[in-house]
Amino acid sequence: MKRSTRLSKSYFIIGAITTVYGVVLSNLMTVIPKIIPPDIDTPVPIDLMSSFPLLSIALLSLSAVLFALPVIMLFVYDKNNGVLEYLLSTGLDQLDIFKGYVKASLVLATYLLVFAIILNTAVGALVGTSLTVLVTIAVLTFAIGISEVFLVTVCMVAFSSLQRTPMGANQPLGVIVGIVPMFPALFLPLAFPKYAVLVDLIIAAVTLLASIALLLSISRLIRREKLLP
Repeated sequence: MKRSTRLSKSYFIIGAITTVYGVVLSNLMTVIPKIIPPDIDTPVPIDLMSSFPLLSIALLSLSAVLFALPVIMLFVYDKNNGVLEYLLSTGLDQLDIFKGYVKASLVLATYLLVFAIILNTAVGALVGTSLTVLVTIAVLTFAIGISEVFLVTVCMVAFSSLQRTPMGANQPLGVIVGIVPMFPALFLPLAFPKYAVLVDLIIAAVTLLASIALLLSISRLIRREKLLP
């Protein structure tokens, strides 16, 4: 984890900026009515006060994914420079090596998610956002964020193992595959506001189970030779 933080700092900056944007989005519907009074004669088809803040969950989860990307860059760097070959020679198998990088990625993501939750709760308390909304966002952000980082890390490490590419060249493909579950978390709360929390919990659970299944299958899917430079 410490080595990945020295490898690239641009993703940390982008992740922090995305977090701030997510916090703004989370509390936007609390601030706007105070500035622009709503027109009570014009009914709104969607309860934006309760559903719109949930859109920030996907954005805050994305910031955690971005924050953890240097770990993937480190994996590719280690593969190209023979570090993984050395680890294999010590008796570790593919699963042991992958779990080390996944753990580092999850730890980094946890740091950012805790920071994002604390910042969002503090800002929400200042502007008057509902405590129920803040707690809901906190729980779902951590659940979806961790499961997304888990899935993106496993996918990108797997792609990096199967391809001989320069460091970071295959990141877009791994990210796209990994963040597919994030799109339902972005749009479904608006489509089904009454079931938004349940939908997000299901997305987090399915993503987490898929990540664990993929990680446990690594030894069968990827041969040891694929980890050699």
